[in-house]
Amino acid sequence: AAPVHPTAPRGPALNLRNPVYATERELLKLALQRPELVSPAFDAYGVDEFTAPPYAAVRQAIQDAGGAEYGVADPQEYLVRVREAAPDDTVRAMVTELAVEAILLRREVDEAYAGAQLVTVRRRAVERRIRDLQSTVARLGTGGDPAQLAASQNELWILQQYDQALRERGAAAL
Repeated sequence: AAPVHPTAPRGPALNLRNPVYATERELLKLALQRPELVSPAFDAYGVDEFTAPPYAAVRQAIQDAGGAEYGVADPQEYLVRVREAAPDDTVRAMVTELAVEAILLRREVDEAYAGAQLVTVRRRAVERRIRDLQSTVARLGTGGDPAQLAASQNELWILQQYDQALRERGAAAL
């Protein structure tokens, strides 16, 4: 079966003043332009960690092309493979745009900058999951299944510990 690709919406451009979208965009630019700075951590990121549908589609194309790790191994062929893995012209255009757009920073593009982008995107995903679990625990705490409540509380605790480690240790905690 062919992989399922999220469809990039056609319409107005993403609001890059939104810090979530801006960080996701930066991380994808790094994955396409400087994969050696984000690999192998980037390849462990799920498509669902990218909240903007066009960025999720690009993340899926990178994954389908062999991941950022492939970009480290064969940089010449990497962008060609990512574009070929894109499900349509809209996503291919986004890949091209991200592959050539300047990385936004005021200093050198290095491992510290790449690590900060990786940590920010991951922390936001963890924080979204924590909020979802807090809602589930609250709902189950009013007469829900005790086993499901315990599992949700355990996952919540683990994610809170992981978020704290990301906050304190940054990319070393990935």
